[in-house]
Amino acid sequence: MEKSYDFEKEMQRLDEIVASISSETLPLDTCLKLYKEGQEIVKRLEKALKDAEEKVEKIIATK
Repeated sequence: MEKSYDFEKEMQRLDEIVASISSETLPLDTCLKLYKEGQEIVKRLEKALKDAEEKVEKIIATK
């Protein structure tokens, strides 16, 4: 069974990371870890959007 994916939850976490890096004085190491986590989230979000786009294209093509 495929693991459930929560797009909105991922977006919320990405927003939190951006806010933390932008508004807080964090140690460089912490910023780098948050940045890396953010990049991983962006990759997952891009994949989810691409998958959704492909599904829409298939639906349109069958009409």
